[in-house]
Amino acid sequence: MKRILFALLTAAALCAAPAQAVTVLGTGAGALVGHDLTDPEDDGAANEYVNYNAVFRASTEAYYGFEGAFNVFDNRVGGGDDKWCCDANAWVEADFGKKRYQLTSFTATSGNDAAERDSDVWQILGSNDGVHYTTIFSYNRETVSPWVARGQVNLYVAGTDFALPEGYSILRYQTFSVINNSNIHQIGELEFFGKEVPE
Repeated sequence: MKRILFALLTAAALCAAPAQAVTVLGTGAGALVGHDLTDPEDDGAANEYVNYNAVFRASTEAYYGFEGAFNVFDNRVGGGDDKWCCDANAWVEADFGKKRYQLTSFTATSGNDAAERDSDVWQILGSNDGVHYTTIFSYNRETVSPWVARGQVNLYVAGTDFALPEGYSILRYQTFSVINNSNIHQIGELEFFGKEVPE
C-alpha cells in the first residue's frame, strides 16, 4: 500500500523528469565535490553546528555524532560519526533562511556497511515555508540500490537527472523504504549545489 500511494503521489513528477543517468564520482571523502551550499568554505565542524550556512532539521536523530542525521552534511564519508543510520521512513533538510536556491546538482553518498540499508525509494524536495514541499528528484526502484559500492559518491545534475526547479529556501532528502524492507536506513553524505535566486 505504501508503494502504491508513493507512486500515485509522484507519477506526475516522474513523467516530467528527464531520464536519469547518474555520474559516479568515486568512493570516499576524496570523491566529494566540496564547497556545497551548506558549507561553501568547507570548514564546518564534524560533530557540532559550527561554520555551516544552513539550519539543519530531521524527523529523527536530529543531532551530530554517532549516526546522527546531521552527519550527512559534515563533509566526511565513513561509519559512525560520518553517516546517518535511521528509520526507513525519515527525512533531513537544510534551511537557508531568506536565501532561495535553484538546485542545479547534488551528490548522494552510500553508507559504509550493509547495502540492504540503502534506500530504494527516496526524493529530494524543495520548500519555501517548511509546510508545502515540491518534488525535485525521485528515485523509485524497489530492491535496487542507486549505488554499487560502499562510500560511493553519485552526482545528479539538473537537465540530465531532474528538471531544473524553481528556487527554494529549504532542501530536503526523504527516504521511504530500504532494499531489504526493514526499518534500518543509512546514507553517508549529501551535497547541494545551486544558484541563488531573488526572494
